[in-house]
Amino acid sequence: MPVESPADAPLLIDARELARQLAVGQTTIKKLIRTGRLPLKRFRLCRKRLFSRVELTEWIAAGMPPASRWSMVRELNAAASGRRAG
Repeated sequence: MPVESPADAPLLIDARELARQLAVGQTTIKKLIRTGRLPLKRFRLCRKRLFSRVELTEWIAAGMPPASRWSMVRELNAAASGRRAG
């Protein structure tokens, strides 16, 4: 399987790719979302649930905090970089 360069990587990924990136199963992804351990914003497009690859990277870099802390971490990071958290 060829490795994608960052420029070629899709901006949004589905749950299967999210599970692959985190090296867990899709059932674990569902459980992490349900329990608030995976606080990534979900987008709906054509009946698919998609996740931001950028947010995933930021969440991992922040130490994978639970939802209760992730929004605060994102706001602090956005303020530090001069952009709005979304």
